[in-house]
Amino acid sequence: MFFIGKKTVFCVLAATLVMALAALGVFAVVNTVAGSYTPLGAVVVIDAGHGGYDGGVVGVSGTKESELTLEISLELGEILTARGVKVVYTRTEDVALGDTKREDMKARADIIKESRPDCVVSIHLNSYPRDKSRRGVQVFYDDTGKGETFACYMQERLNAAVNYKYSKRTDLEPQKGDFYITKCYSAPSLIIECGFVSNSEDESLLKTKSFRRELSREIADAIIDAVV
Repeated sequence: MFFIGKKTVFCVLAATLVMALAALGVFAVVNTVAGSYTPLGAVVVIDAGHGGYDGGVVGVSGTKESELTLEISLELGEILTARGVKVVYTRTEDVALGDTKREDMKARADIIKESRPDCVVSIHLNSYPRDKSRRGVQVFYDDTGKGETFACYMQERLNAAVNYKYSKRTDLEPQKGDFYITKCYSAPSLIIECGFVSNSEDESLLKTKSFRRELSREIADAIIDAVV
């Protein structure tokens, strides 16, 4: 589901900061995890949503969510690894991690806990067949608020670099909710819905390697600036 509400004061301040820094050609490092980290010391878990028997949502041309989330996750991991970040994947093939959805989610949680990451990013795709005009990349975070700083920063960067470029939208806001994967560990954890496959334009973009690379690069930049 996709809901638009009023921005929190915090997110407005984060947006103002990002725009001000963008005007100067630099981005600030916003530490959302206790301690100071260097790229070689950072650990990021990348969770490719769904997999195997659980294909997730299906696009207007039949695209499976699980296939594209894996492609984006591997691309993101490659970029982060090249920049000195230790990457842990929950899956690297189109498979489920358990015989049932409950087992699958528990296996993902176990990987996250064992990795002791500085942040967790779970990659998904959105769908809203009732309104196929809906587009864009949107961020979700834990309703405890632990990932709010990270989520606001990530959303503002994606709005400026991706959503405006492809759909002229800058109004997408990070949304909080009760998400199992974001509550597995104490580090900031996000779900990134990388576009609406119910929208033919978003789906077409997501099927291209160049767009997946561009999106992954922006996500990686935000991770390094906000967490590492």
